[in-house]
Parts: sequence; structure tokens; C-alpha cells
Amino acid sequence: MSSQIDTMLKLKKYDIYNNADIGDKEIKKIAEAISADKSIDLNEYFDLLKFTTKFCWLNFLKILENMPEEDRIRGLPTLFVLLQDANWPTFDKTIEIFETINKQVVESYLKEYLAQAYADDDEMWIDNMQLLAKKLKLRDKY
Repeated sequence: MSSQIDTMLKLKKYDIYNNADIGDKEIKKIAEAISADKSIDLNEYFDLLKFTTKFCWLNFLKILENMPEEDRIRGLPTLFVLLQDANWPTFDKTIEIFETINKQVVESYLKEYLAQAYADDDEMWIDNMQLLAKKLKLRDKY
């Protein structure tokens, strides 16, 4: 874990886990710190269980929006988890972020997460990933 990002996230104004109203300036600063350190495991920092409400999950999406595409790709595992329920407050924004990532990269992850959703017999997640595939105009086999 990065000590710079750890220090930032402990400060109230950067507390993405408990504050759904973090300012754009702070979001950008977090995005810059994460982009600068490729060793940061986004799935660890953005483990959805760390957040106090689903509305705080939007902080993760705001941070991703402020990162270059190569860094948004690092967040794909969490983005796929956010597709599990279309009723979550993050659903529409999650789809928007998928649209900013190379379709071939998304498709390679899509196969993996669809397999997991089928194994879990999670029909809503399957439907949402099929919606994503349609929105991104990926092959019709999903």
C-alpha cells in the first residue's frame, strides 16, 4: 500500500469511505496520487465493504473518471462488481465509465465476470452485463 495515499485517505477531506460529498479538487488529488503509483491495488483501496454507504461508492467512480484510461482499466474488477444491481446509485455512472475504456479490454473481462455470474446463478448481474455488452456494441453472443 502507498503511504501517500494511506495518509491522504485518513484525512477528513479525503475520506472517500465515509463522505459522499468530497470535493472535485480532493477527488482529482486522489486520482493523481493513484495514477502516479502503479503498484497501488485499486481493488484493495476500493473494496466496497470499506464504504459506509453505497452513495460513497460514487467516490470511486469520480476518482476513476479523473484517471487516464490505463488506470481506469485497473479498476475494471470493481466496475464489474458494481454491475450486480441496477438499483444501486452507482449503476448509471458505472456504465458511463465502461464507455470510456477500450471495448476489447472490457470484453476480455466481461467473459470472466459473466462466467462468475452464471456460476453464482445471478440473473440480475447476467442481465446487467448483457446490457453493458449491448450498450458497448460488443458481439451478440452475450
